[in-house]
Amino acid sequence: MSRFALGLPPLLALSLLVPIAPTRGEPAANPPEQPVAARAADATSDAELVKTAQGMFADLKLVTLENGLRVYLLPVKGAPVVTTMVAYRVGAADEEKDQTGLSHYLEHLLFKGTAKLVPGDIDRATQRSGGRNNAYTSEDMTVYHFDFAADRWEIALEIEADRMRNTLIDAKHEFEQEKGAVVSELEGGEDNPWDLEYKAILPLLWPKESPYSHPVIGQREHVRGATAEVIKRHYDKWYHPNNASLIVAGGFDPDAALEKIKKLFGPIAKTELPPRKKATFYPERKEPVRKEFESKFDVPRMMVGFNTVQVGTPEDPVLDVVQEILAGGKTSRLYRKMVEDERIASEVSAGNYAGRYPGWFAVNVELLQGKDRKKAEELAFAELDKLAAEPVSDAELNRARRKILASFIFARESVHSLCDAVARTSTYPGGEDVAKFFKNYLDRVAKVTKEDIQKVAKQYLVRNTSAIVWSVPAAPPQKGGMQNPEFGTKTEQARALPRAPSHVAFRASHAAPKSAEAGTSGFSLNAAKKVVLPNGLTVVLLEDHRLPVVVAAAEVANVRLREPLEKLGVATLMGNLLEEGTAKHTGKEISALIEGTGGSLSLSSSGGTLKVLTPDTDLGLGLLFECLQAPTFPEDALERMREQQLSSIADAETQPRTRAGRLFNATVYGNHPSGRPALGKKEIVEKLTAADVKAFHKLAFAPNFATVAVVGDFKTDEMVKKLEALTSSWKKSELSQPEVAPPPEPKSGEQIVSDKNASQVHVYIGRLGITRDHPDYYKLLVMDNVLGTGPGFTDRLSSNLRDRLGLAYTVNATITTTAGKQPGTFTGFVGTFPNKFLDVKFGFFKEVNKLRDEVPTNQEVEDAKKYLLGSLPFKFTTLSGVAGELLAAERYGLGFDYLEKYRKEVAAVTPADVQAMAKKHLDPKTLVLVAVGAIDKDGKPLEKEKK
Repeated sequence: MSRFALGLPPLLALSLLVPIAPTRGEPAANPPEQPVAARAADATSDAELVKTAQGMFADLKLVTLENGLRVYLLPVKGAPVVTTMVAYRVGAADEEKDQTGLSHYLEHLLFKGTAKLVPGDIDRATQRSGGRNNAYTSEDMTVYHFDFAADRWEIALEIEADRMRNTLIDAKHEFEQEKGAVVSELEGGEDNPWDLEYKAILPLLWPKESPYSHPVIGQREHVRGATAEVIKRHYDKWYHPNNASLIVAGGFDPDAALEKIKKLFGPIAKTELPPRKKATFYPERKEPVRKEFESKFDVPRMMVGFNTVQVGTPEDPVLDVVQEILAGGKTSRLYRKMVEDERIASEVSAGNYAGRYPGWFAVNVELLQGKDRKKAEELAFAELDKLAAEPVSDAELNRARRKILASFIFARESVHSLCDAVARTSTYPGGEDVAKFFKNYLDRVAKVTKEDIQKVAKQYLVRNTSAIVWSVPAAPPQKGGMQNPEFGTKTEQARALPRAPSHVAFRASHAAPKSAEAGTSGFSLNAAKKVVLPNGLTVVLLEDHRLPVVVAAAEVANVRLREPLEKLGVATLMGNLLEEGTAKHTGKEISALIEGTGGSLSLSSSGGTLKVLTPDTDLGLGLLFECLQAPTFPEDALERMREQQLSSIADAETQPRTRAGRLFNATVYGNHPSGRPALGKKEIVEKLTAADVKAFHKLAFAPNFATVAVVGDFKTDEMVKKLEALTSSWKKSELSQPEVAPPPEPKSGEQIVSDKNASQVHVYIGRLGITRDHPDYYKLLVMDNVLGTGPGFTDRLSSNLRDRLGLAYTVNATITTTAGKQPGTFTGFVGTFPNKFLDVKFGFFKEVNKLRDEVPTNQEVEDAKKYLLGSLPFKFTTLSGVAGELLAAERYGLGFDYLEKYRKEVAAVTPADVQAMAKKHLDPKTLVLVAVGAIDKDGKPLEKEKK
C-alpha cells in the first residue's frame, strides 16, 4: 500500500515529501541542507541521471545490533539538521478485523509518556530544543520521527529508547482523552473529498479477511470501543528492537552516534515475534464490482481500483511509469483526454500502491458539474485499454522515466525525505539493504520498455477485474462559493492533480532548543545578491552548488488588490491560463517541454515557480518568463478553465471547513479585497471574456511589480545577464500602488451555519490582525507559540482542548502567520464534535482570557523562545524554502540580515510582553466566532446527530 505520505508511489514521492509534523513551513539552514553531490551540469542522459540518483545513499551504513535492531546511519556533509526515525514493522494490515485502528491509536499514545515521561514531556523536550516531532501509520508500518538542529539531536534517541518498551497505556496517561482526538481525526477526514471513496473501495478490492480490506484509521465503532488492555497487548506484541529500524540522517558523526545508540538501545531485549499475516489473494473477478453512494459535495467523483503487486516485484516500477503516463502532469493521457479535450473532468490522478502484500492501482476522476458519468467512465477505461492495445510513444516513455529519475535528485535537498525513504523501504521484504533496493529500482525504471507497459496493462488494468466507486451529489448545486482562507482556491494552487487518498494516518501537530541562541547563529542570507533590472524587475540570487538543481520563484505584488469587484474571479482565471499558451508555444508544447526535463513549472495569479536540473535552466527560465510576460489566453483554454472554476465555486460551498473559512474572512474583512472569494462568484465568472483576462493581465503584471528569487547551481553574473535578456521586452508600468479602503474595525459577533451533512463542527474564532512590519510582530510571534502554535501540543490551546480534554483533533491559533503587506487575521481554528461545540467555545475564550489576565510563566516563554530560535535551520532545508525566505525579505523590506534581528527581537521578549500583547490584540469584545456543522443556532447538536 502507500509507502509515502499522501498516498504517493514509493520513490516518485521522494521529491514531494515534506516533514509531516509542522504546518508552518520547514525549519531552516543556509545554504540548504542536502547531501553533497557531484556536479552534473552535463548530465542529460537517463544513464547519467540514474548514476547521479543512485548516489543519494552512497554513504548509508547499516549496523544490526545483537538484539535485532537495524540501525541505518546516513551522514550528510554540511547538513545543519538531523532527522531520526524509528520504523516499526507493524501497521493496519496486522490488526484483527474486529479491532481495527489499533496501530494508529497506539501511535498517538506513544507520545503520552513512560515511567520517566508524563504526558506533555515529549513535546516540551522537543520544543525546548527547537525541534519537531510526529508520527504516521500506514498499512504496513508505524514510523516516529524527530527533526533537530545538528547540535542538539541526541535527545531523540533517549526518548525513542525509553518508549520502545516503557510506554504506559492507562488512564493516567490520557488514554480516553486521546480516543476523542482519534475519533475527531476520523470524522474530520470524512468532511474532505476522497476520504469516503477510499474507505468504500477497500472492501470491494479485497475479501474481509485480507490485510488491506480496512482503512488505516480504523472503523469508528472499533476505535470508540478500544480499551487500554487491547492496545497494550498490541504494543507488547510488536514494539521490540528486532521488529524495528532506527534511522539517523543529516549532520552528525556516525561513530559517535552508533556508540550512543548501542548504549541506549543495546540493553533492550529482543523477543520472539508473532508471524505477520499471510496475503489473502483477491478472488478472480469476471466483471467489475461497483458501489455508489450519496456525496455531501457538489461534484461527482469516481475512484477505480485494480488489484496489483507487492513492493519490489518486477512489475512495481513499471506501474510507477504507467502512473506517470496516465496522470503525471498535463501531458498525461487522462489529463489530455478528460480535462483538455473532452472537458468532462476538472482533475485526474493515478497511484501505484504496492505494499508488503499485493497492493492496488488507483485511477481517480473528479467530474465537472453536470457532466455525463457514463461517458467519463468510458473515457477513462478507453485510455486504460489503449495502454494494453498499443505501444506508448517514445516521448511518453522517456518523459515518464525522466520524471521519476529527476525526482530522486530533487529529493536530495531534504534530509527528512532521505530519512523517510530509508525508513519506509527498510520495513518491506527485501528492503533491508536499502541502497541495493534503490539501485535496483532505478535501474529497472531506466529499462522499462513499451512491451513491459503493455504487459502490465493487459494483466492488471483490466476493466472486468476492477472495482469502481462513485460518489454522486444528492441535489442540485447550491449557489455561491468562496474559499477557505487557510488553503486558498482549489483551482489556483498550481492546479495540482488531486491527491490520491492518503493511506497514512498521523498524529496532529503544529509546525513542530539548551540556551535560546545555541546553534542558531550560523544561518544567514547575507551572501544573497539583489539586482534591479532596467525595467524595474527586482532579482535576488543565492548560489548553492551542492546539487545540480536550480529553483526560481517569481512573485507579482498586489494582484488581488488590483482586481475590480465587478470582475471578481478574473485574477484566478488569469492565473490558471498563464501556461495555456504564449506567443511562442501552445499550452501543450509548454507542458511537454517542462515535463520532458523532469522538472516542474507552476503558474498562478501571484506569479510562478520553477524547479529544474541545471542543464535545463535556460529552457525552464525561458518558459517561466514567456508565461509571465506574453500569455495569449486562447479561447478554448479560457472556456475550459472557466468551467473548472465554476465547478470549484459550487463544490466549495459544500465543504464545511471551506464554508466556515470564507464566512470568517468575509466577516473580518468586510469589503476589503482580502475578504473576497478568490474563486469569484458564479454570476461574474460566467460572463468573463478573453478581453477581460487580457486587460487584467496588462494591469496587474509588470516587471516593476515583480520580484524573482533564483537559488541553486548557477553563477550570479551569468544569471543576471540571462534574466535581463529574457525580460528585455517586458515593459514597466506607470501605475502606482493601488489604494484600498482599510478593513473595518474589529467587533464581536457569532454566526452559526447548520449543516446536517458535516461530520464535524468547524469553528473559526478571530479578528483583524497585523501587518508584517508591525512593531509588535516579534512579541506576538512568541505569544502565538504560547497560545496556539507551539510544536506538538505544547501551546495552551492544544494542550488543554486537544490533549487534556480530547475535545478536538485540530486546534490552533495565530496572529502572525497571515501578517503581510495587508493586515492579516488573528485566526483560531478548532474541528470538534457537535456535542462538544459549547465546551470548545468556552475553553477557547477561557485560554484567551487567562493569557490576558495572568502573566505567563518564565518557563513557558523561555520554551517558546527556544523553539523559535532553535528551529530556524528548518526554514532553509530546501532550495524552494530559501527562495521563499528571500522573497519574504524583499517583500517586507526586511533586508538579507533580518535573521540577526529575528534572533535579537525574539530573545528579548519577556512574560510581561506576552501578556501585554494578549491584552492589546486579543480583546474578546473584538473576536468573531463562525461555526459550520451539525449544530443549531444555539450551538446544540442537531437532533439526528445525537448519539
